[in-house]
Amino acid sequence: MDVMNSCCCCLRCAPDRDLTTPYTHLGKTETFSDLLKECFNIHLVLDGSGPCGICSACVGRLRDASDFKLQVQRSQAELQALLVKTEIVVKSEQADDGVEEETVFKLFYEEPIENSEVGQEDTKQFIDPLVKSEMDDVMSDGDYSAAG
Repeated sequence: MDVMNSCCCCLRCAPDRDLTTPYTHLGKTETFSDLLKECFNIHLVLDGSGPCGICSACVGRLRDASDFKLQVQRSQAELQALLVKTEIVVKSEQADDGVEEETVFKLFYEEPIENSEVGQEDTKQFIDPLVKSEMDDVMSDGDYSAAG
């Protein structure tokens, strides 16, 4: 077969379609030279001196490549959106945890507020026994001062 009159993509078969003519396939307009540019960044030299066509086998492979590229782009966009959502949730949970830890710290480690109804001894009964034990150890070491 004459190479000058063969498919521009494989040089083995006679071309079935022109690379620059828009065709409709499954409701979409496609131009094979544009698909080559979009999928592979291949810019064909179309000097107009001769026919520049593509065979049906190469058309099928090009469509598969284009579909695959679109699939990967959609998947990556979906993954990126999920990662952003996950990052927001994690940051939100970390912020929530920080507030919770601060509240727990205030409940167990700050000096109890005394008023006429609840004295310091009454307040200690609500503290976790392990924390109370640790607080008692600290107070017995003389490092804790009720005066502040």
